[in-house]
Amino acid sequence: MRLLAVAAIAGTLASSAIAYSGSPAKPPQIRGEGCVEPGVEARCLIVKDVRSGVQFDLFVKGVQPEIGSGIEFVGVPHNGMTTCMQGTAVDVQAWAHRNLKCTQGTAPKPKE
Repeated sequence: MRLLAVAAIAGTLASSAIAYSGSPAKPPQIRGEGCVEPGVEARCLIVKDVRSGVQFDLFVKGVQPEIGSGIEFVGVPHNGMTTCMQGTAVDVQAWAHRNLKCTQGTAPKPKE
């Protein structure tokens, strides 16, 4: 009888754990706009967001934006280690060219 009670309790706990586990939360989307600059580390792309001033390390699969060009991007936080250490690491999902005045070492400004 005790064995049956223990089995019933274990079954109830297991089913309630499954019910509460749910699906993993989606990572928050990150949006930014700014000028692409080379990072200090090799092959790192840096963008300082024109609105927030936050600096991002961009990881772009496929066609990469050119150094010195203005872009807008959408991505998710990078999962894992990286050699790029100048900002928040972002896996870019999509990016597009933006009409920004980009000069090395100064904050970008929208073209008028």
